[in-house]
Formats: sequence, C-alpha cells, structure tokens
Amino acid sequence: IAGTPTWNTGADTERSGTGWDEIYYTSMSELSIDGKHVAVFGLGDQCSYAENFADATGELHDVFQNLGAKLFGYTSTAGYEHEDSKSLRGDKFCGLLCDAVNQDELTGERVRKWVEQLKAEGFVEG
Repeated sequence: IAGTPTWNTGADTERSGTGWDEIYYTSMSELSIDGKHVAVFGLGDQCSYAENFADATGELHDVFQNLGAKLFGYTSTAGYEHEDSKSLRGDKFCGLLCDAVNQDELTGERVRKWVEQLKAEGFVEG
C-alpha cells in the first residue's frame, strides 16, 4: 500500500510536490515488481483544487502499473465534489482518496471500508 499527497498543483507531472517524485520517476524504474499486489491512496482538497483533485494518486498508480504490479482497491466517486482528477479510471478512483480539508469526518469510515474491500479482493493473499 502506497500513498501520496497532491501539492504541486501547477505541474503536469510529479504532482506530489515531495521528494518521492524523484523516486517515482527515476529509481523505481529499476524495481522488479511484476505481479506484486499494490493499492494506492491519496490526499487532496476536492473543493479548492476541483480540477485536479488528488492527481498525484493517479500518477503513483500509473508508476506501479507500468512496472507490472497488480492494482487493487479502486473506489467509487460517489460523495466527492470534484471536477476532474488523474485518479479517475472510468467511473472509479484508482484507489482511496481522502479529503481531510472538506470531508475529514468521512475519512475513518472510508479507510475502514477500503481495508475490507482490499481483503475481499484478495489483496493480502498475494
């Protein structure tokens, strides 16, 4: 399970705005994780940054996917008030997204449900 914030909202890539961006886009390319189970989560502000809510989570997902990982934990977009996100995969988010600024009271339940979902999907069996 890997997570990331989205801070660097003006950038096209490397949206976490943290030192991890360099690792995601350089060092991780050397990893051999084909078939490994991975789930991602992210933090963002869906109201102030509605057009790029939790974009770094989508980037992190893609890094692992491009390395051959098996991704788990896609979640519903219901209950979120964003306009767009690199975390969208069809009608779902590519992982758990939390907004501690606008929906902090929902975070605990969202995490609990996501962990149960990961168990049901067989994430921990890999």
